[in-house]
Amino acid sequence: MNNNIVEKINKLHEENKHEEIIKLLEDDNITLDYELTCLLARAYNNMNLFNNDSEYIEKGMQLLLSVKELGENDPLWHYRIGYGYFYTDREEEALKHFNRAVELIPKTKEQAALWREFNLGYLISECEAAIKSKEITASFGTGENATEQDILDFILFTLLHRIYPVDDIVTDNSIYIPEWLLVIKPKILSYSNDRIDIEWSISCPVFDNGIIEESFGAGNTLQDAVYMAVGVFSASLLQTVLNTLTAQNKLEYSSTFNNNIHKWDVYYNTPFLSSDKSINTTIDDLYFWDIIYDEVKKFIGNQKMVCVKIYAAKLAGNLVTECRIDDIFINELSGIIGEYIDEHIDTDAQFFTIKQYFILIQHEETTLPYIYAESDGYVQLKNNLKTICNIIHPYDLDQDEDSFYDLIDMLNDSVDDFTLCIESLIFIPEIFASNVYDNIDFPEHMMVSFNEETPVAINFTQFADYSRIYRAIWEIFDSYEDIIKRDELYNKFINMSITINGIMMDGKELDEDSENIIVPVFELNADERFEIR
Repeated sequence: MNNNIVEKINKLHEENKHEEIIKLLEDDNITLDYELTCLLARAYNNMNLFNNDSEYIEKGMQLLLSVKELGENDPLWHYRIGYGYFYTDREEEALKHFNRAVELIPKTKEQAALWREFNLGYLISECEAAIKSKEITASFGTGENATEQDILDFILFTLLHRIYPVDDIVTDNSIYIPEWLLVIKPKILSYSNDRIDIEWSISCPVFDNGIIEESFGAGNTLQDAVYMAVGVFSASLLQTVLNTLTAQNKLEYSSTFNNNIHKWDVYYNTPFLSSDKSINTTIDDLYFWDIIYDEVKKFIGNQKMVCVKIYAAKLAGNLVTECRIDDIFINELSGIIGEYIDEHIDTDAQFFTIKQYFILIQHEETTLPYIYAESDGYVQLKNNLKTICNIIHPYDLDQDEDSFYDLIDMLNDSVDDFTLCIESLIFIPEIFASNVYDNIDFPEHMMVSFNEETPVAINFTQFADYSRIYRAIWEIFDSYEDIIKRDELYNKFINMSITINGIMMDGKELDEDSENIIVPVFELNADERFEIR
């Protein structure tokens, strides 16, 4: 009779009919022995998985504890009671029972194969991580006298570990998720007893060039500040990353660049809003996307991935808005967002911030080959830029055209990429010059023509190389050990700026701050060696 019941229960278990198992075993005509009591506890444990109700777990644990003496030498009993402790956040007790289960499992190939599906190794590691997290949280306290490593441990083990519904590993001061080959790495830029600034680096094959972002937090204590900084990051950019990797919140999009049609999947997060008072305007998920939908097409080219960031903040009546593409500030899009918020968002708030991200992933069938694709390509690009910098530093660049073309030939001989040589001599001087002079409206696009043909307007962000050059050149200069050489090269690039030289030729003062200097777009007449990519 008992064998028939066990067989029926196991069949129901395979069909995930745990509620039927409970009804069957709680029938007054059934006498619960040790085996049936444990199977009833298993059913209650599994009911918790489907209903997320800890009462089921507690009921299962009561049943298991009622047969504790009979279960002392049964690995299954220890596994099930450990499971109950684990899902009621009593990891220390859970770890004891999981380890005891490992000790009791017979050391045979058959038993090893049977127990593999129980994932005991994973549960033990999760218990150890949770225990460590609690210890870190307790020692971190308010964050007073915390070291940078204390903060990183608190962020990684307490706030980010297990944030996704897949396995992750804390390693090398980062979160690594094997299933997606995703790495989330925080870097502490600055902190005090009540504020923190964190730089986040996200890398994954899906994202090609990776994503770098900053988040800021402030509060009564450092712990409060860390919670804020990580919370904003998690609810905005990190949520967009999750949506991308799990194909949630997805739109279709298309653009045209260099006579090629490019199709995209667009993923987004719900706008993150923080305010001292309620905002009367409804800001739905696509509130900002609808505003910039047509304009974004002008700023994307053949990239595998594009990250669009929208940020707005109002403080003491002053409104600041940003729209960035791959971390490049876009005047036109920022202005559109600012005007729309100013005219349409109804609020009496003295302070509010809004953040939203859109990650665009190009379809494989429309993505054209790119020389610096993936992380290996970025390393190659960075090495080429280092070579270009090392050649430019001692080079005496005269004002005549022959000297300029000699330099290009010298660079091309060294890196074997004519396009990158031209782009470096155009982009890097403007990147550095725009970092120095706030009162100059630097051009965001250039006119490109071949053999005196009609020039075509191309926004810098449409060049696949541009955002990579922008990111790589700052990384190169930030890591220079020879500070004198770095500063000399920095100033040399600025002196090469077409924008700056044009302003000086017009006799304008570079340091005037009364009003902005508007610079006309410059043109490039390219030969057949230059590639628009």
